[in-house]
Amino acid sequence: MKNYYEILQVDKNADEEIIKKVFKYHIKKNHPDLFQGEEKQIAKEKVQEFNEAYEILSDKNKRKEYDDELNQNQIEKR
Repeated sequence: MKNYYEILQVDKNADEEIIKKVFKYHIKKNHPDLFQGEEKQIAKEKVQEFNEAYEILSDKNKRKEYDDELNQNQIEKR
C-alpha cells in the first residue's frame, strides 16, 4: 500500500493547508516541462504520484478511509 504521507513528505497530522502548500511545492519543483528526456518521464511519474496523494489527503472522507486502511495494514504487519 502506498503511503501518501511519505510521498508528499508530510506528517500524518498535517492539516489541509500544509498538505496543499507541500503539494504545490512538489508540483512546481517536479513539473515535467522543466525536464527533458528520461528525466521528463520520471517527473511525470512523480507528479502523478503527488496528484494521487493529494486527491486522497485533501478530501476529508477519502483521507479518513485511507487512514483507517493504513492503520489496519500497520496492525496486520505486526
